[in-house]
Amino acid sequence: MTSEQISFFQTFGFFQGRQVLAAAELDKLSGAFDQAMEKARDGAPIPQSGEKRQQVIPFFDYDPDAFYPLLDDERIIEPFALLLGEDFLLTLSEGIIHTGGSGWHHDACAPDGLTTMRAAIYLDPLGPDDGCLTVIPGSHCREFREHLVANRSQLDLAPEGGESGAYPLVNEPGDVLFMNHKVHHAALSDRPGRRAIHINVAENTTSEKNREHFDWLVNFLESETKGWGRFYSDRLIRTAGPRRRAMLDRAMALGFGNTRPITHLQDLA
Repeated sequence: MTSEQISFFQTFGFFQGRQVLAAAELDKLSGAFDQAMEKARDGAPIPQSGEKRQQVIPFFDYDPDAFYPLLDDERIIEPFALLLGEDFLLTLSEGIIHTGGSGWHHDACAPDGLTTMRAAIYLDPLGPDDGCLTVIPGSHCREFREHLVANRSQLDLAPEGGESGAYPLVNEPGDVLFMNHKVHHAALSDRPGRRAIHINVAENTTSEKNREHFDWLVNFLESETKGWGRFYSDRLIRTAGPRRRAMLDRAMALGFGNTRPITHLQDLA
């Protein structure tokens, strides 16, 4: 990741890495994704338009051989380290099959000066008509974000026309989207079937460094654990090299990651 790309992310709240993963890698991920999601559905049909989307969290234990390597891939991990610091922590892995579009929203909203984010790998070609992710650049900045929240029902935020400020992230398989969770985003098409893998991470902090940030981080980890259960399986921890282990240790030191209920398949043997 270049200094220009880092500056772009800090200014606009996202960066789209083009063709980070090769075609053969995407083919492997795509096949493993389909099998894993079918396993999570117990063989039920893929959800269709009008049905609830399929969201599996945590996801990577459904096929560790296919998905664990993403957590050791410097093409994904190094941008996290450059944007958040070497001591960032891993939170949740996700597998998602969308069944339609979504309205404008942001995800986790850390205090100013603290960042949580994701790397999103979309497995299909996506343009605006397919529901590619559309973002509002710069909306991770607090004053802009608060103004959007207060006024978005009155704004024309369709992706057509530069005056709207909305920016469609046209995707080709192999692209990796790095996005601050605070960025306003939407999928402005009801077409079902968008497949995505998400890796979510958080900037580290301590009570000595910044008490407000630390309290928010602990509350965030607590909330994510209550909502989704245990983050890391024993296998994920046991097979970790030094770089991955550093991503896990901080959450575990705070009492999260390797504790609490199991909500999806996790190899704990």
